[in-house]
Amino acid sequence: MIDQRAAIAPGAKIGANVSIAPFAIIDENVVIGDNCQIGPHAHITGHTTIGENTKIHAGAVLGDAPQDLHYNNEKSFLQIGKNCTIREYVTVHRGTEENSTTVVGDNVLLMAFSHLGHNCQIGNNVVIANATLLGGRVEVGNNAFISAGVMIHQYVRIGRLAMIGGGNGVTQDIPPFCLLQDECIQGPNSVGLRRAQMDDATRNTLREAIKIYFFHGLARMGAIEEIKKTCTPCPELDEFIDFLLTTKRGITSGRTSKNTLENTIS
Repeated sequence: MIDQRAAIAPGAKIGANVSIAPFAIIDENVVIGDNCQIGPHAHITGHTTIGENTKIHAGAVLGDAPQDLHYNNEKSFLQIGKNCTIREYVTVHRGTEENSTTVVGDNVLLMAFSHLGHNCQIGNNVVIANATLLGGRVEVGNNAFISAGVMIHQYVRIGRLAMIGGGNGVTQDIPPFCLLQDECIQGPNSVGLRRAQMDDATRNTLREAIKIYFFHGLARMGAIEEIKKTCTPCPELDEFIDFLLTTKRGITSGRTSKNTLENTIS
């Protein structure tokens, strides 16, 4: 299962039933879980752990040093979960600070040429499509879907079950359950919420909360108070509100407010 032309350092730990293709490079301090598949010319380096049943395609580079001028050869980590698929020429960098970790959850699909910067925290069941680039310290919640050609600024948070359309630039947080296109929030991620088997009552509550926050022209705290007064309580609503309250980069604008601003400027 391990091609003789692969280069595997003596300190690497390789699980059971692992296949490694020709010219793959596995450096010391790497741990590969059971039943993984490593494609040709893949390079896995640093203190990197790969969970079981993960497939890594040709040319992927995992665990290399961060592209951060503050990095000075500190010991840092990359942890990739189980059942992930990492396609051709994906790059994922380890953390910057001593003992810090870049984390990719379970059942994650990273499509070809996508990039995760240092200290990113990616949840479970996330899809990141072709040529999408995440800066350092980006956080992505469970079941989020990020389409192709998206650029996400460092420190941005993407909430659970959010969806980002292709070709967007993202510089501020996107709350859970929201859909972003044309660089502004368009409404709820209706398809994603249905696929997650969220019940009608919860979906209606979230739809109303998103409408109040993004499209009623209220200031942030005023919108949150209005949501608390008018929307039926549920755990998902609490999650949405908590995300709004804990933002550090600010929340991406809704389409109404952004379009109004553009019209005013023009």
